[in-house]
Amino acid sequence: MNIHRFSRRIVCPFTSHLMIVLTALLMSVAPTAAAPANASLMSVQFFDAVLGEMDLDVAAAIVSADALLHTPDGEFRGYEGAGLFATSLRDSFSEVTFVTQEPSLAGDLATVQWTMTGVHTGDYQGLAPAGASVSVHGLAVLRFDDLVIVEQWITYDRLALVDQIEAFALIDSCDAECLKPTGNR
Repeated sequence: MNIHRFSRRIVCPFTSHLMIVLTALLMSVAPTAAAPANASLMSVQFFDAVLGEMDLDVAAAIVSADALLHTPDGEFRGYEGAGLFATSLRDSFSEVTFVTQEPSLAGDLATVQWTMTGVHTGDYQGLAPAGASVSVHGLAVLRFDDLVIVEQWITYDRLALVDQIEAFALIDSCDAECLKPTGNR
């Protein structure tokens, strides 16, 4: 049995449940500070402009110089680190776009669910470029201080992303004979 076939059924509901629990916890804790009035806009701008378009001027405007960005691919510091994270993303994927849901705010935190789409055109986690169109869901929690992002936690469904790349590579390497159905119909 191929466990990867069932991974999306497990991970997607898990991400939704995680978002609900996280939001409930954030709303139940007495906030130490309030997010700026434009926190929702800055949360979306981080994905659209900084990661999607690699606009480092926007990064400098909305991310603190000493901010800490926690990702599955490592930690990055400051708006320059956000630029490095965007560059590493662009080195692996082209035609990157982000679709974000309306951020949820609680105190000085914002949570954002997002979906990234792109084409695998560079090395990612040791996987050679396959040309696969990919779509991955993720979740981010951003912490604000004054008018900037000071810390951020990003997570995404890495297994689904790798599965999409590997499946495309397998199909792409297959000739016409291996695509023919086998057995009785």
